[in-house]
Amino acid sequence: MDTANARRISQLAVLMTAGLPALAGMLIFRAQPILVAAIQGEPGRLGFLTDLFYNHAGASLLALLAAGCGLAIASFLQLRKVDDAERLATQLALLCAASLLAVAYAALFVLAAALPLYARLTAA
Repeated sequence: MDTANARRISQLAVLMTAGLPALAGMLIFRAQPILVAAIQGEPGRLGFLTDLFYNHAGASLLALLAAGCGLAIASFLQLRKVDDAERLATQLALLCAASLLAVAYAALFVLAAALPLYARLTAA
């Protein structure tokens, strides 16, 4: 692979590393009213995971944004490296970490939204 194509791939990796956690945060931000509508009763009696996304939604989104921003900055700093193979390998690892962070955050939100519904279905 020539250097010009490696640079383009590196720049795309930086954009994807920044974009994946931001996209997950945006989706969770838009889906948060579904969680609020699913909860009936006293919000103080919620489990830890549901409480995190219900009472501390802004803080959890800011934590996701900060972690994604840190990964994107680390990926951006890799653009200075001259060795294409080392740069691309490091950026691939950072992109995988950002993907894992986004998917884990979204999966935890789905679980947090499902737990009150499951409790309501099993209580009847």
